[in-house]
Amino acid sequence: MRYKFYQYNEKSLRSLSGLSVEQFNELLPYFAHSHNEYFSKYDMNGKYRNNRRSYVIYKNSPLPTIEERLFFILVYLKNNPLQEYHAACFGLDQKHCNSFIHVLYRILENCLHDAEVMPTDDQKKFSLILKSLSQANEELPILLHDGTEREIPRPVDLEEQQENYSGKKKKHTLKNAVIITSCCMILFVSQSVCGKMHDKKIADTLYDFPYPCVLYQDTGYQGFRPEGVVTKQPIKKPKGRDLSVSEKDFNKEISSFRIRVEHAIGSTKRMRIVKDECRLRKNNFTKRIFKTCAAIHNFRINLNPWKYEF
Repeated sequence: MRYKFYQYNEKSLRSLSGLSVEQFNELLPYFAHSHNEYFSKYDMNGKYRNNRRSYVIYKNSPLPTIEERLFFILVYLKNNPLQEYHAACFGLDQKHCNSFIHVLYRILENCLHDAEVMPTDDQKKFSLILKSLSQANEELPILLHDGTEREIPRPVDLEEQQENYSGKKKKHTLKNAVIITSCCMILFVSQSVCGKMHDKKIADTLYDFPYPCVLYQDTGYQGFRPEGVVTKQPIKKPKGRDLSVSEKDFNKEISSFRIRVEHAIGSTKRMRIVKDECRLRKNNFTKRIFKTCAAIHNFRINLNPWKYEF
């Protein structure tokens, strides 16, 4: 499998890497800069070089160009294959495939930071973003939040098994909360927590809204009303009676707008590494990967904004 065979094939490149030809070419300069910057300081094992130098890819390298290397890591994240299979596709053995995955993933993270599309997981940085949104517009900024689960391998340790078992999914999972704008740009991704933690508990403990905004949420956040925030959520069906027609219309209106957060999460999970079971454990990979895939979603949104009619 080589990039040159797919670089002009829009359908195949999108299916294999998750990016269109235009998006791939836009991301490539950021990746090239981060790639050369990284290898001028570190080697393939992440060890610091004593003498900093300009980096040149050797001609006998199994991934001889930067385009091939970006294609390699995107294909891995998009399809989540076995490493033996991925290595066979690119003419590597499994050991070198594993090394390339981890080092190129780190470079991809750096390049997404350089492209300014990486969502934050820090409350202080999110507060600054919310402050800037509040000052930029006369109206209150509109945000949406929700939680999402993703499968992980069954832990060996019994306590970890019980902690990460999700009764909702009947699997061992990790969970992240996301906060997005009305245009589906992901601003915040919470730290990865065990799958059985409730969405409201994550909101109570891991993030806050220190500046006024309008917040859309589902009924799982019942009772979550931060000070100064206007919350919009569907009316929960009372026990023993049905909702009235006006209440159903209100719920439909809220849900038709709140679906955007589901679309953003679904677009992030276009990368199957966060949709299917993630088997990598080294370098805290499973806890970092969702934020990176959210950044890839943001990069696509920047180039091709999603349009909605209010």
